Amino acid sequence: MDRHNLFGAFTESFDLMRDQLKKARLAEAKANAAKKELVAKLSHDIKTPVASIKAASEVGAALAVDDKNRENYRQIIQKADQINTLVTNLFSATLEELQELSVTPLDVKSEELRTLLENADYLHRAALPAIPDCLLFADRLRLQQVFDNIFVNSYKYAGTNIDVAAALQDGYLTVSVEDHGGGVNESELPHLKEKFKRGSNVEGIEGAGLGLYISDHCMREMGGRLVLENGVTGLKVVVWIALSHGI
Repeated sequence: MDRHNLFGAFTESFDLMRDQLKKARLAEAKANAAKKELVAKLSHDIKTPVASIKAASEVGAALAVDDKNRENYRQIIQKADQINTLVTNLFSATLEELQELSVTPLDVKSEELRTLLENADYLHRAALPAIPDCLLFADRLRLQQVFDNIFVNSYKYAGTNIDVAAALQDGYLTVSVEDHGGGVNESELPHLKEKFKRGSNVEGIEGAGLGLYISDHCMREMGGRLVLENGVTGLKVVVWIALSHGI
């Protein structure tokens, strides 16, 4: 079209706008990729020294000659685990719609679940139940992350003993984790699994509101689900782990 007539000038302007929009989208995609790469590098750079600190502290705790020093080392180990969990959540939350977060469920013996729970409960506030003998369909790494997030939340926001129960139900192994913190407002329960959402009772306590959001995604990717409710004594998180079809 002739650019010198009215319609030609309009179409030329439209083409110029389209070119600029394309350039803007490419620049945005490049910026997002750079952001993800930066977070990935920072996550790795932070995790490496934290792992060294934890390893050295474990050696120190093993060699400690009195309870006071042993407790100091235990506190360092606890904080190292907390930093590691927070960094992992930060990295996971930067992934676009979490679709890039790898979840690969496989057959897992239910007896391995006890080890995951023991690892998550590093403050030893829960009496772990007997685990029914069955075959689960789960990703060990992501399931560990799920329980880590649940226990860390309980430590931070309730600070009480924790009741844990396990049972077979409708093709799932359910693991319920309930604290004694009195629970949360009923109207807030449906939103606690959303990104950056936290209850109104956590004012002044550090946290980003990512743990349950990521845990919910991981469970759905494993064919299970995460259910939040107010129990008898406090917030109750029920992890529904799918049974393997091969059982």
